[in-house]
Amino acid sequence: MQYRTSLLALSLLTLWQAPALAAPGNTCTGQALSKTFASGASWNLCWTARQAEGIVLSQVTYKAPNNAARRVLGEAALSQLETALDDGSVTPLFLTTEAGFGGNNLQTLTTQDCAGGTLHADSGRNVLCETTRSHGYSYKYTTQRQGQLLELASHSQIGSRNYSVRWRFYENGTIEPSVGLSGELPIVDASAAQYGWPAMASGKIATGFTDHALWRLDFDLDTSNANDVVEEITSTPSTDRLKKTKAVTTLSTETGRSFDPETKRFWRIRDGILSNGSVGQLSYELVPNHYDQSRANSSNAGWLAQDVFFTRYNACEKYATNNPTSNCGSNTSQFTNGENINQQDVVVWYKQSYHHLPRSEDSNRISTVWSSFQLLPRDWHSTNPF
Repeated sequence: MQYRTSLLALSLLTLWQAPALAAPGNTCTGQALSKTFASGASWNLCWTARQAEGIVLSQVTYKAPNNAARRVLGEAALSQLETALDDGSVTPLFLTTEAGFGGNNLQTLTTQDCAGGTLHADSGRNVLCETTRSHGYSYKYTTQRQGQLLELASHSQIGSRNYSVRWRFYENGTIEPSVGLSGELPIVDASAAQYGWPAMASGKIATGFTDHALWRLDFDLDTSNANDVVEEITSTPSTDRLKKTKAVTTLSTETGRSFDPETKRFWRIRDGILSNGSVGQLSYELVPNHYDQSRANSSNAGWLAQDVFFTRYNACEKYATNNPTSNCGSNTSQFTNGENINQQDVVVWYKQSYHHLPRSEDSNRISTVWSSFQLLPRDWHSTNPF
């Protein structure tokens, strides 16, 4: 198969020594980048390019107008990506066995790739595009306000696939990581219609596939990295479904959890000490997308068995699976080994799964498919700061 052959050809690569993760603290890894909006809201962060993950962000700090600047993330990056074809075959892991999103796979950008924006270089190559965009209404009621966002984007070419990794930092404090897929369709013989969709004028079948992406988010809220608290929040309907009862449970030990539409289950990571000056405690909420495909696990693998994993920071836990360090677990299901995470440095491993059944319009260039989620401020302020 053309698609699989082009990917497997890349498996003949030179192995590298994976770099250590940034230690907890206030260390800026790489180059500093900042954006201040006209409102006075601002984002400050550092970025670097690594062989496996591509662009990695660290010390991500947000400041609302007339409020103090507070750190949100100590480090954040795409941690693993795998494609499983509907015919049962699975590609090599893109971040660790396909030479990564960085290195030569990280594309050199031109002004055409970054229209209206600013290019940033690593090792003499422009690899990151920074743009400022309007995102529509921040709110609209008796008054209204249009908001802006800072967007950082990079592109990695691996075999016949192109992945765009995009981070959006909204003026209101929301963070939206996303990964976009384009490239060529995976083509098999026309006899394999049960695995795909007729998408070529020749009658050839484009195989359906599922992308599994897993992000690593090291929360270090405000000044301390060692007092995070994870809370699971549910709204359970009554028997007659006319009421929903809220429950908040603190997750005390490392665990993997899955979304539940019936109970509207979600999670927030809050600071163990600080409040917003009113009744709320500073926190960020995990807001999923593609909720309908959250349980996908094509290869029945441990690292795909849950939608989100919560672990205590460990320097050797670098990648969601195929983790190369001998004195650490090999994947997130092994990272969750019962350590205490209450009032500790918490790392969130969030899984996105997206099944794509090709269509004729994807021939022979896949129309970009985006998968995203949001990190939303919850009680970060006592009132709307805008």
